[in-house]
Amino acid sequence: MGAAEDALIGPEDDNFHPPSDDPWETETCWYAFCVPERNMMGYLYTWIRPNLGIAGGGAMVWDHTAYLPWEVPFFDYNHSIPLPDGLDLRDAVLPTGMRVKAIDPLTSYELGYRYRRGDIFEAELRFDALTPPHVFTRGEPPFTIASHIDQPGRVTGSFRLHGEEIDVDCCAMRDRSWGPRSDLRGFRIGYSFATASGQSAFLCYSLPSEDSDPINAGYYLRDGVRADITSGRRRVERDSEHGYATAFEIEATDELGRELRAVGTPVSRIIFNPYPKMLTWVSTTAWDFDGGTGWGEDQDCWRPDQWSRNRRSLRQ
Repeated sequence: MGAAEDALIGPEDDNFHPPSDDPWETETCWYAFCVPERNMMGYLYTWIRPNLGIAGGGAMVWDHTAYLPWEVPFFDYNHSIPLPDGLDLRDAVLPTGMRVKAIDPLTSYELGYRYRRGDIFEAELRFDALTPPHVFTRGEPPFTIASHIDQPGRVTGSFRLHGEEIDVDCCAMRDRSWGPRSDLRGFRIGYSFATASGQSAFLCYSLPSEDSDPINAGYYLRDGVRADITSGRRRVERDSEHGYATAFEIEATDELGRELRAVGTPVSRIIFNPYPKMLTWVSTTAWDFDGGTGWGEDQDCWRPDQWSRNRRSLRQ
């Protein structure tokens, strides 16, 4: 992280930010984890709307056996839970069942989750950053009305799922955002990333249209040097019956003139609505780039009406 990014973020960003008077003011905390040898991925995710006094989100785990939320190994995603007073995001038990504690600001976090209706799923994890956060300031594409950070890290620990203890030791991503996020608005976006190590990773945001998926933001980490992506394209092959992705290709160039080419093979997926106007296909993906393989994902986000229109046009 350079001097410009250092000035944009600090330890206080692990906690709540001073809210505007917008009722849709939102804070989010998201941590991913995966078990590549089992095609398994999971999320711990909470969003909070301080001005409305509510929170939502929860936890989920999926693998190659199912992609519908009510059929995957675990799915507990909530809306409009009353927000308790006095929360501090640096050390909090959140109303979604998720726990987060900052051990080292912007670097290391203890994470947990306990399902409130039994012992179907419990998690005890730790996130340790591999790089400093990558910062998007409010007004910077693709986050025109909110601030946002993405940060790759190593996730270790274990979770208990349907009585089975499963170890976790993987590279994965966390993000944080703060600013207005209305349930009445939605848009198309692609979010693709992979992390092979603290020396090799990428993240690409694309704004798909009917005939192309131009990449307009992200980063490329090669040989330990990270630089912003300035241009590129994301290509997606889809299953003709269901519409989910079956292959990805990323071609991009960063501000240092380095060229990234990544080919992604999905190994499992889930579809769900994190927000009412956001329908998201999440693909657990093995990405081949820089002569090796990094695990990550592709989030293929649609407004529900866009997805419906697209699928109806293909059927016709």
